[in-house]
Amino acid sequence: MESKRKLTKATFDNLPDEKKLLILKTATNEFAIHGFDHANINTIAEKAGISIGSLYKYFGSKQDLFLMTIHQGTEVLMHTLQAIVPSAKSFEDKCRDLIKAIQTTSREQQQLIRLYSELTGVGNSELVQQLSYEIEAISASMYTALIKNGQDTGEIRLDIEPAMAAFLLDNLFISLQFSYASEYYQQRFKIFLGSDIEKKDSFVCEQMVRFLSSALKP
Repeated sequence: MESKRKLTKATFDNLPDEKKLLILKTATNEFAIHGFDHANINTIAEKAGISIGSLYKYFGSKQDLFLMTIHQGTEVLMHTLQAIVPSAKSFEDKCRDLIKAIQTTSREQQQLIRLYSELTGVGNSELVQQLSYEIEAISASMYTALIKNGQDTGEIRLDIEPAMAAFLLDNLFISLQFSYASEYYQQRFKIFLGSDIEKKDSFVCEQMVRFLSSALKP
């Protein structure tokens, strides 16, 4: 697929890690605030302390830079899921670990989460297809495996279709991500659960685990 092609040039790959991270962080902030169409490539270069010419020596296009910021986020997602889903823990404990990871990464990677919330406004259909595959393929396979494993251990009902359950689970987790990172969803979070809800991580985690367990258990 197009999303698997190399997004960076050798000149970028040869940069020190610190410089690469600065460029990607700067780009993430610009895309998160302004969206793909209105993000200014010159602003990204200036804030990253490089010339616009250098930026185009690192990336073939604005789209490649944008896709690279998304790829950076999917790497975080992949490592998080791979550390939790295949473990020998119970379904409830895995969900608990996933929710805690979401609470932590949503705060640490706020701009990246906000960038995801901007994706529905991207008008380039080819770009949307690339992004949806890049972002969703990992969580779709891992959450489906999580449900199937729960069925194998007798923790989840067998009359539930794993792929459908994975889709619904992912929707809940996405909503939770936005509730810690997006201003609109943060306000929504407080309207439903009180102005101090962001200080009640344990409450949120346990309530979500109970909800999921009661919906899925035999």
